[in-house]
Amino acid sequence: MKNNPASQVPGPIAKRVDSIAAGVVLFSLALYALFAPHSIAVTQTASLLGLVAWCVRLAVIRNFRLARTAIDVAILGFFACCVVSSFLSYDPLVSVKGLKSPAFFFAFYLVCNNVSTPRFAKFLGVALVGSCLISVAYSAGQLAAGRGIRINSISENSPLANRGMSVGDVILEADDQKVNSLADFAAIVDAGRGSLRITYLRTEAVAETSVRRQALREATTSGAGLGLTTSPGRNFRVSGFYSHYETYAEVLQLIAALAVGMFIAHPRKFSVRGLLIAAAILLIGSALVMTSTRAALVGLAVAVFVMAVASARRSAILAAIAGIVILAPVAIFMVERARGISVLDPQEQSTAWRLEVWREAFGIIKDHPVVGIGKGSEAKLKTSLGLYDEGRLPPGHFHSTPIQIATWWGLPALVFYFAVMAILFVAILRSARRLRVSDQYQLWGIQLGCLGALAAFNVSSLVHFNFGDGEVVMAFWLLMGLAFAVQRIAAEPSADSQPKHRSALPAEDNSHRSPLLEPAAASEPSVQAAGAKQS
Repeated sequence: MKNNPASQVPGPIAKRVDSIAAGVVLFSLALYALFAPHSIAVTQTASLLGLVAWCVRLAVIRNFRLARTAIDVAILGFFACCVVSSFLSYDPLVSVKGLKSPAFFFAFYLVCNNVSTPRFAKFLGVALVGSCLISVAYSAGQLAAGRGIRINSISENSPLANRGMSVGDVILEADDQKVNSLADFAAIVDAGRGSLRITYLRTEAVAETSVRRQALREATTSGAGLGLTTSPGRNFRVSGFYSHYETYAEVLQLIAALAVGMFIAHPRKFSVRGLLIAAAILLIGSALVMTSTRAALVGLAVAVFVMAVASARRSAILAAIAGIVILAPVAIFMVERARGISVLDPQEQSTAWRLEVWREAFGIIKDHPVVGIGKGSEAKLKTSLGLYDEGRLPPGHFHSTPIQIATWWGLPALVFYFAVMAILFVAILRSARRLRVSDQYQLWGIQLGCLGALAAFNVSSLVHFNFGDGEVVMAFWLLMGLAFAVQRIAAEPSADSQPKHRSALPAEDNSHRSPLLEPAAASEPSVQAAGAKQS
């Protein structure tokens, strides 16, 4: 050890480096929470920055003994299955590159090991909910401005008649340029030659048609016009700052569950803080409804009921049941209106697509039960296996986290995955029950919210591959890490219970003393003072 250069680093320098690295870790965690509802790029960059700074801290203090958690064996076993499957994959290069997705669990350890105070835990929870309201406001602005132009009526003499479009369709683009008004449409017509290619939206389906420019110009110059009456298109599924509405819905349900947990635990519901939390729940819930994502809505409903039962409050349970019963018809109406489908129709396009690819996936799992086919290998095997109904359906993943894991990485990986989720649920539930009888209602609210987020994530995962969605899984590991950090913080003795008389000697000088002797030693000055007073 004497010849080790690291051992020769002066103490003040090591402390300075450790202090800077600790600040970087806290900054990265704050950035992580603030941008989780908005940007996967910033979120992943923040988590990587935090991981690097954390490793620097561990190297400086020369202590690599991390706090163990209940899910360590299960989560490492799951990742090991992913690694083995990737090297035995039908397409190893693609599968090995795809290991980045299951490796997101490192964010869990970053959060649960570096959130060390109740105040910072509360900050991260509030930052996550508060920041989400920015994307909700952005979505509201999108709805107010509209997207495209909706056809309210179309005359028989219109050059756009008999071109596949009908009343209710929304013209999104013309020649790959966005159309937000008839003036935009006319300008695009005048700017080019040949046929005009129009992209329009009908409920959820995007279609294309083409119209001769000459016919459009003649209708305009003759004074007859295009024969259309239009309005801004507002019947679309909001996506916030993300590129897809399902991703946005999955993140919204996690954050909404956290906010509901905070509200249940808050002792004064009609205080300013309680009303602010209630308003946040209403706004985030409204944005979730506007995504028209059935699985996320069902997941949040289950989460609310789970949190109400876990709170052991009869009023919370009754309120949860009443809220679900009252709001469910409203949500169903909004979804059916936005998507033009019946919520429970098995013949509906997306439902029928899922049923078909699930049937195909079960055949793959049966033939490759141990290590699966490897992530991404279905693109290489789709022809030989006749996937996606022999190519008649659009390709994609299998739209179910359990099915996708078993198909890609095998049944052992699925067993470890279920073990991770079960251990998380039991651990967070036990911690929430302990905090319920304490006076730390804010920490209890975070635990309830994380428990609800876990329930919502697993419910929606049955029909969505949310574990493979980077934006969703980063928010998920943030909440799970926060829950385990709160569990550790709550288990630590409070500052008030610590001895108030501490030795002035450095820690290394008295580290060999038995802790049982410290209270007696600390009480000696008090005994002497009492004797002096009596004399």
